[in-house]
Amino acid sequence: MTIQAQYIYKPLVSSSDPSFDEFYGIYVESIPLREQKLKTQISAIATNSDYKVLLLKKNTVAIGFSILFTPAKESFCLLEYMAVHSAYRNLGLGRQLFLRTFQDVFSNRGPVHGLLEIDSDREQSADQEIRRRRQHFYRRLGCLRIDSLSYVLPLHGEGPPPQMDLMVYLPGRLPLISRHQLEHWLKVIYSKVYDCSADDPRIAQMIEDIGDPVKLV
Repeated sequence: MTIQAQYIYKPLVSSSDPSFDEFYGIYVESIPLREQKLKTQISAIATNSDYKVLLLKKNTVAIGFSILFTPAKESFCLLEYMAVHSAYRNLGLGRQLFLRTFQDVFSNRGPVHGLLEIDSDREQSADQEIRRRRQHFYRRLGCLRIDSLSYVLPLHGEGPPPQMDLMVYLPGRLPLISRHQLEHWLKVIYSKVYDCSADDPRIAQMIEDIGDPVKLV
């Protein structure tokens, strides 16, 4: 039996959905604490028209999810979070969830550049091997890293944010990314995803060494 026949996908449209607690439990278990948003923020995402929350279910139980920031009239979307319950990992479900997440967007909007915030495997850390495997996972799906960009995650929390990379999902032949376009995307992400100023000085620092067009590696 195929993965598609065993599992179903359902959108989460409200924090009052019976599956919300299952979804949020996976979120807390899977996402590093330093990279988590508050529960109230996650609840608000479910009803935000700029977001799509997709649940992966087995029977009626949520076992995975993706949270995609997909603002209308923009040429990009951001896979903000994606995770599968620990009991269902290494079964190919993450790959299927990733592809289905973007498939749903492309069917409604057409191909757009998909951005992903990924912990960098170039930083010395206790979970460096996990980071390396995660990077390889996304590369096998066709994602490339934006060269010379040290992405700064603007989430409040204890301690410094982890060193991160911004990767791009290229589903077919999409146009090259200009430096100005990348700067605009970062401003939208900072202002609409993280409630920071679109003129946050960290944006200028991030793109300081970026070429034009943007180099992907």
